[in-house]
Amino acid sequence: MKCESCQQAEATILFTTVSGDEKKEVHLCPQCAKTESERQQEIQAGGEPKVKPAQVKKVQVVVGQLATESKTTKPCSSCGMTYEEFRKVGRLGCPSCYAAFGSPLRRLLKRIHGADRHVGRVPGKAEDAGRKELTQLRQELDQAVQEEAYEKAAEIRDRIRRLQEGVPEA
Repeated sequence: MKCESCQQAEATILFTTVSGDEKKEVHLCPQCAKTESERQQEIQAGGEPKVKPAQVKKVQVVVGQLATESKTTKPCSSCGMTYEEFRKVGRLGCPSCYAAFGSPLRRLLKRIHGADRHVGRVPGKAEDAGRKELTQLRQELDQAVQEEAYEKAAEIRDRIRRLQEGVPEA
């Protein structure tokens, strides 16, 4: 997103001005945000604003950083989609994108849904399939222990833990 003031640099700061019951949000680059902040401080200090004094009420300024996840994440190794493209399109390119955009995707899901993993009910068939798989894995674990195949038993134990915690298989 380009800066709304200079139309040149990338906007990384959300500059919010609250005046009375009026709220104005502007996306600015760091340089324009600094200039705007200095201008607002001058107005509050009683300096000469560029607007008539009758128009200036009590002004409150809130400055926040915009998310820069698109710059910090690498593109998906399978499909080449970037996080910025995902944000524009609203759909991931392939299953590998979940791993490629892990951290920002979890933050986004948490912000939207309140959690980054499923916490609700599971459809009956999916629940039954999960139980069957757990039962089968436990039987395989018992057999591996009886055969003294401890490495295989450890792998099965780890799979059981991942299933119980709801962590998808990699």
